[in-house]
Amino acid sequence: MKRLEPYCLYICLLLQAGLLFWRLDLLPVWGDEQVTLDLCVRPLREIAAIVARDVHPPLYYFLVHYWVQLPLSADLIVTVRIFSCLWALATTVVLDRLWLRGDDRSRWRWRFLLLWALSPCAILYGRMARSYTLQLFLGSLALYWGLALLRDPRRRAAIGAYAIAGCLLFYTHYVPALAIVGAVSAMLGYKALRSRESCLAATAPLAIMTVLYLPWLKVLGAAVESAMKEQPYSILPNPIWEQMVRVAYLAFSFSFGETPSLAVLASSVVLAPVLVILLWRERREEWFPVVLIAGIIGYVAVTRVVSFAFTPARLLFILPFYLMLLTKRTWTFAVLACLSVVSLHSYYLQENFLNKGYLLPFDQIADIIQQDSGIRPIQVRVEAPGLDTTPLTRRLAAGTLPDPQRNAEIIWVLESRGVHSAPPGAHEVWRRQFVRFSLLDHLAMKLVNWPIEPTFVLELTKYLRN
Repeated sequence: MKRLEPYCLYICLLLQAGLLFWRLDLLPVWGDEQVTLDLCVRPLREIAAIVARDVHPPLYYFLVHYWVQLPLSADLIVTVRIFSCLWALATTVVLDRLWLRGDDRSRWRWRFLLLWALSPCAILYGRMARSYTLQLFLGSLALYWGLALLRDPRRRAAIGAYAIAGCLLFYTHYVPALAIVGAVSAMLGYKALRSRESCLAATAPLAIMTVLYLPWLKVLGAAVESAMKEQPYSILPNPIWEQMVRVAYLAFSFSFGETPSLAVLASSVVLAPVLVILLWRERREEWFPVVLIAGIIGYVAVTRVVSFAFTPARLLFILPFYLMLLTKRTWTFAVLACLSVVSLHSYYLQENFLNKGYLLPFDQIADIIQQDSGIRPIQVRVEAPGLDTTPLTRRLAAGTLPDPQRNAEIIWVLESRGVHSAPPGAHEVWRRQFVRFSLLDHLAMKLVNWPIEPTFVLELTKYLRN
């Protein structure tokens, strides 16, 4: 390994690139990705107006808007996913060059880079047409320069670099920006109370960010105000159970990914207490307090806007630091690397997904409806509460499907509840199911007392008028 040390980064970049770029069309387009595809082809002025109403900053969509205009021969979804993959690779370089320097880190640098390249969580979100990896890249920079400012509050270059990285992060996503800038500002404010030398470092970056962010400051304020008025997002009646599930899902996703086999699940039960103890013992890292405070701020913000299944994506900026702590011990690195490979195997086979929304073949469903309907008048009903079916509606709207009619000859019903009720005056012709629930899913349904346990996530039924 000492002989390979000079080439460690390049070897891990090649491995990570292979995992990121291989078959980028493997998974169908899901709801949030469809939003990206819809926005990136619009003019910049329209993009800004739409995302302002949808509580998102515009930078990522602006960049993708220009990226998709490059003469690439791939489909639009693949082109946008390539953009995300490139930011994931850029983050790996930043982590190595900025965060893994020093004699104390050289002992476990190669272990971290290899585990980072194999991380099923990083691969899952790194291959999505969303801003997750851009957030990760800018978050790593903002944390680095914020920590540099905490070490030396008089360092002018760190003030400027931190302010610019933080501002760009605010223009990319609110949650990591508020979390990281909030944590660094809290630490700098504490130092300023004890030393006058820290006053400039505590105030100057925030002033620079405010000036640079003036065009979007009002939108940010409205987004924060809206989030504060909302009730915390919950799917379980018991708030304690809700938080336990959310924290467990976040830790599991970071450690083993979101496509675990039964072997990975069984291993996680044994490893969980060991990993908690290890994380506590390795908390002596200089960056630990800042990342911990940022994680708490981000977690509190995320609980108000998304369900537990989307918590890891919003807190992805914590993932590299979480893995840094776990790779200091050779045995934990070896175990996690092996389990990561097993989870990646499930991912590329499209098996064992905890979030079934990533597998729903809306393009296939749209093709079935269009081809089987012909030119006859039809009606399409979607009875899937809480499920984002935007990719389906976009696909149908872009095709040759006739407009829905009340007295249609064919009625298509797409359901997600496992309950079937024929439309009045119609009889069922055939039914087709998509994405089967696993044994683990049914155990979870029993745990939360679901009234009905459907066998499949979606069922498409064709009805004909009597």
